[in-house]
Amino acid sequence: MNYLNPIFAIITFLLACLTSYFIIRNGKTEVEVRKYEMIDGLRGFLAIGVFIHHSSIWYAYIHTNEWEAPDSNFYNQAGQTSVAFFFMITSFLFVSKMIKSNTDFNWKNFFISRVMRLIPMYYFSLIIIIVTILFLSNWKITVSTFDFSLSIFRWLLFGIAGESRINNEEYTSLINAGVLWTLSFEWLFYVSMPLFGFVILKKKPALLYIIIAVIFSTLIICKLSISQMHHLYSFALGAIAAFILKYTNASKYAGLIWITFLMIICIILIGQFKTIESIVCKICIAIVFTCVAAGNSIFGMLKSSTIKLLGDISYSTYLLHGIFLFYVFHFGNDVEGVKNLSPIEFWIIIFLITPILVFTSFLTFKYIEKPALEFSKRKLKNKTIQ
Repeated sequence: MNYLNPIFAIITFLLACLTSYFIIRNGKTEVEVRKYEMIDGLRGFLAIGVFIHHSSIWYAYIHTNEWEAPDSNFYNQAGQTSVAFFFMITSFLFVSKMIKSNTDFNWKNFFISRVMRLIPMYYFSLIIIIVTILFLSNWKITVSTFDFSLSIFRWLLFGIAGESRINNEEYTSLINAGVLWTLSFEWLFYVSMPLFGFVILKKKPALLYIIIAVIFSTLIICKLSISQMHHLYSFALGAIAAFILKYTNASKYAGLIWITFLMIICIILIGQFKTIESIVCKICIAIVFTCVAAGNSIFGMLKSSTIKLLGDISYSTYLLHGIFLFYVFHFGNDVEGVKNLSPIEFWIIIFLITPILVFTSFLTFKYIEKPALEFSKRKLKNKTIQ
């Protein structure tokens, strides 16, 4: 059986759902109902989709030592479309918030909340990466103290200042499956928000925020390659969705059966493309996203607490899945027979990893992400009251 058979991806996702269901059923958590409930459900598919995408890449990497996109539209889009959705979600939520606030957008609170949302879990994953690199280097720093510190500093900035090897270790990016670049795009959007605010809001951002936005946006964009520029369209399309929902009656029609079938057609069309670089593919993704944001649950699937819990823990899953894959398959490469795994044997290992990944992500969400978010909300609320 071919290792890119879609059945392997389906089983992996079902195992993730089963683990999520077990967590909820055993009273380990309660899933909150938020304003954009369907987007929470959509997130449940995305991080697992990226995990499945990178799992397929690892199979080829074990045999060829080349980290390349899988030779399958389905497996490649499982990762690329998921990332496009993540970017659209970010843009949609914050542009919607900006449109709603109109004159009273608190920029200081916005940036504090973003720092508290992204940094704690990211730094936790970074500690694991650094420890792993030191282990691979026999606990020796093989470069100058300055170079070692500089590489750590760049990673602390989410790669905004450029990504580099830590301790000159060739596996630095591989440890987390190279997801750092997507976080730098997230920060590009956040730092450029005052520029959107200058256009959208009646009460314009302070000059300091505009200057900071121009400087940092320019620095980040200058580091992007031409091949990466198309990702900016995802943010633009997410913003367009925010305006559509604000100024049209799209939400009234989102649940209609023909809208659901339109989404299914778009999903099928997405699968006809190898990458998301085509504008047609991007538009199909945007149509699906806009319908979800408007309230389409895809036959109730996105309302499921099981799926929404996977959405809640998606950031942890996104940051940790590459580490799990690296530990299992990189260190496993030293064991005789690993490279001779059949596709079924390989995916059985992925099946075994999946529940552990989901449960670990739940724990890091519960004990790292959630406390940081709650602390941030309390502090910002107190400042607002004062």
